[in-house]
Amino acid sequence: MKKAVMVLAILSLTGQADAQIKETLEFKKLQFGFNIGLNYSNVITNGNPSARSKNGGGFRLGLIMSEAINERVALSPKAELSFNDCSVIYSRNGNTECVYDVYRINIDLITHLLYRPKNTKYKYYLLAGPNVKLPLMDKESVTYLSDPNKYGNNPDFAIDLGFGFEKRMVYYILAPELRYSIGLLNVNKNPSLHHVYFHNITLVLNFKG
Repeated sequence: MKKAVMVLAILSLTGQADAQIKETLEFKKLQFGFNIGLNYSNVITNGNPSARSKNGGGFRLGLIMSEAINERVALSPKAELSFNDCSVIYSRNGNTECVYDVYRINIDLITHLLYRPKNTKYKYYLLAGPNVKLPLMDKESVTYLSDPNKYGNNPDFAIDLGFGFEKRMVYYILAPELRYSIGLLNVNKNPSLHHVYFHNITLVLNFKG
């Protein structure tokens, strides 16, 4: 009987220790990792009656960090390299079609505020925060058809909104994330156009631990 009681006590203590370790892992104050994902651009042209936008897909990869403020709120800085396929098509001199590429390659410097409404099985969270977009390849990557001039893009300041889910794996946390980035600044440097705004939707997989 005594042996049975001792075995039960040892199992109980082991279970409590495992639970404490798991709880500690799930509330790790600093987490580092990387992400990879897909983009789809939404270029908006205002004040350009003859222009139309051409939007397409792309991909991105980056480095991420997450610092827990408490069990529900965290700050998540990110630096992501983004490859996009989007442009503005317009007519020059009435009959010549020109293509103005928008943000072919850029770096996103992001700071997201993550909020977990409550502890649920799937551990979902909401996110919002500023995003500074810097074009990497300016004049060299932006060309015209039938136009010898070349123009790049201005930097952009955007607001990101989105949500994600966190799933603890054996050695890391997997967090699929969907977000929409709303560009607030005119990124146009082409004198033949007026205002061009760059929005995009992104689906990424975050790996952190």
